[in-house]
Amino acid sequence: MGQRSLKKPTPGLQHVASGSGPSRVCLVCVPPAGGAAGPYWAWTQWLPPQADLLLVQPPGREDRSAEPPEWTLDHLRKEFEFALADLPDIPHVVLGHSMGSLVGTHIATWLAPHRDVRRLIVSSYRPDPGESRFSRVFPGGDIGSIDLAQFAELSGIGAQEWRNLPAEFREPLLRRWYADLKLSVDLPVPSEPVLDCPVTAWLGDADLMAEGEMVAWSKLTSATCEVESWPGGHDYLFARPSPVKERLVELIENEGL
Repeated sequence: MGQRSLKKPTPGLQHVASGSGPSRVCLVCVPPAGGAAGPYWAWTQWLPPQADLLLVQPPGREDRSAEPPEWTLDHLRKEFEFALADLPDIPHVVLGHSMGSLVGTHIATWLAPHRDVRRLIVSSYRPDPGESRFSRVFPGGDIGSIDLAQFAELSGIGAQEWRNLPAEFREPLLRRWYADLKLSVDLPVPSEPVLDCPVTAWLGDADLMAEGEMVAWSKLTSATCEVESWPGGHDYLFARPSPVKERLVELIENEGL
């Protein structure tokens, strides 16, 4: 496998280019609330060498740790518009985990007029306009009144583990989660078809939602929607080894290779 290269067309986008010959498909990856691009980098070890990665990197984390963590969907859209000329003109597959699923839906709609979006993969998120994880984790919208039980369900960080974290680690994490969940309140949830590509909905078999709830993603596309369950809880996607490894390779090979 050839050496992959990294380009950053904007601060919030990392383009990990193919390491073997011309790129043939691009997988766009959106992290969950509180998350960053880093966990997706491990996937370069097993993704096909001619598959690019385009990683969304929200502010306030990893290489953007010096920035305030607040961000908006409009700002991300402007970054995509600015970067569009540098993105390869090849089939794209968009994947988002947890809150990143909803962000990924909007990214797919932005890309569709300019690139061949072959599939949207949504993971561990139900498209329910009435759901507010922000108000559950931060009752009253107060960053100082975090509900640690609710937070543990989403983050995988137990209450005692959270209390044991040094303040210099806990405070930036808290601000990231607050900023991302607050953003989720303002994200529009489409209630009619906005895509014409197939949608694949994934969840862990011990996730926060039932498999039947994921069928609601079918409303967002005029094409097919399939629901698939995998071993694990809310963060099953980033288990090592990932249970979806072979399935994801199959999907992107079917779409672009």
